[in-house]
Amino acid sequence: MKALLVPLAITLLLAGPARADGKIYVPLPDLSGVTGAEAEALLHDVVRANVVSSNCPGFEISEEEWSLLTDSADMLARGQLGLGVEDYDRTYYGPAFAALDRPETCAEAGPQVQPTIARLVALGGSREPLGDQEAGYAAEQARQAAWDAADKDRGKQRRRP
Repeated sequence: MKALLVPLAITLLLAGPARADGKIYVPLPDLSGVTGAEAEALLHDVVRANVVSSNCPGFEISEEEWSLLTDSADMLARGQLGLGVEDYDRTYYGPAFAALDRPETCAEAGPQVQPTIARLVALGGSREPLGDQEAGYAAEQARQAAWDAADKDRGKQRRRP
């Protein structure tokens, strides 16, 4: 019986904690120098790459690449451009999904998926998972909290007479 418990215990220890959401965290690019029109253009490309890779056969990506795209898009939209969730979805994701109604979208945008990911990697992102997934989760939670606080502050400023 002990012979079975030792390998089981080692396996459990080596497996590490699993995230309940199943997300894989990756090192993210430094987007602090990407602002204004450049941030808008990159966000457009990153969102399109996400939507196309998720919906167009032949342009699938790994879970790590998906995390790189989605987290980078959030950093650009919420952090660099200061967009609230509704504006972000309406301005970027809505048009990207609407483009899927055009039969040529996959053929035209699909070949740009990997170059878009490569640009994020060139800015310091990675296709490889973080060694410490818990630290990645904590960093994401901190980013989200900061963005939510900024959204609340912007909402208060808009309501002032």
